[in-house]
Amino acid sequence: MIYSVVLVNVANRRSTASSDYWNQRVSRAQLKRYLSSLAEMAEKSERLKYKPTVIDDLKFFSRECGNDSLIVFVTDLRESEDEVIKRINSAARVLRGITGEKSASFIRTNFPGIVDPVVTSRFVIASVGESGVGKTSILHLLMETPPPEEHLPTVLLNTEVLPNIRFANYDIMILDFGGQLQSQKLWDFSRADMAFLVSDSTLKNLVTSKGIMAKVQQEYPKLPIRVFANKQDLPNALDPSAIDKVMGVDVQSLVAVDLAYRVNLLKSLVHLLCEHFGLEVPDISPDALLRFNPA
Repeated sequence: MIYSVVLVNVANRRSTASSDYWNQRVSRAQLKRYLSSLAEMAEKSERLKYKPTVIDDLKFFSRECGNDSLIVFVTDLRESEDEVIKRINSAARVLRGITGEKSASFIRTNFPGIVDPVVTSRFVIASVGESGVGKTSILHLLMETPPPEEHLPTVLLNTEVLPNIRFANYDIMILDFGGQLQSQKLWDFSRADMAFLVSDSTLKNLVTSKGIMAKVQQEYPKLPIRVFANKQDLPNALDPSAIDKVMGVDVQSLVAVDLAYRVNLLKSLVHLLCEHFGLEVPDISPDALLRFNPA
């Protein structure tokens, strides 16, 4: 994960602009230590100054970007170096391209918008389950928009309510696949990073959903799957503890048409993403970590 992108004035070794993507921000002392290390490496070899440097469990990358400036990417230790190098090279080219056209004040003011298209990655979640279980209603709950008044089956892919969720430097795309039998044959997880399997809370549908989960796990053994049991408000709904036993995994039970369940749904999404990226879950509101925009 990319934590921060910093624009540094080489002459005075100070940050002139920054864009932070996570609550773990680079300190002024850490930046100064990196710049000192960079100067030492440059004296030894021109090639060494392009190598990443680890300081306090943070990885630093930098490139010259014109007008006596340096762009610095600060990432976690697990982030792919090849991917970061590709992105920082692109960011440096963009900044060098506008340095002669725009003032330093313009670049400082608009820095987040300048680097954001280069820094942002995509994380895809496939939402699947039988028709009528409430997959689209869960998306409405996430977006805090009114759920549909009547059930309109999603055919293949719902293109009306696809939330674009920003988490750190990732755009989280949730693809709402249709649940009818003819649609299930076309489910494609090849580009998904995670799957949400939605069931209702009846024994019949849970058993069917367990079969779906087994099939997905067999075909995509490395794909993380999170199970949701919707419609807890119905008379024939099983108790959450019984649902866990039927499915053989921890299941989040909810009522997707009830706004009271939204906070727990957001917390669950934050926990899943933090676990996936190897992050500690910050002790702050999930609303501060997730930003929602219309797709």
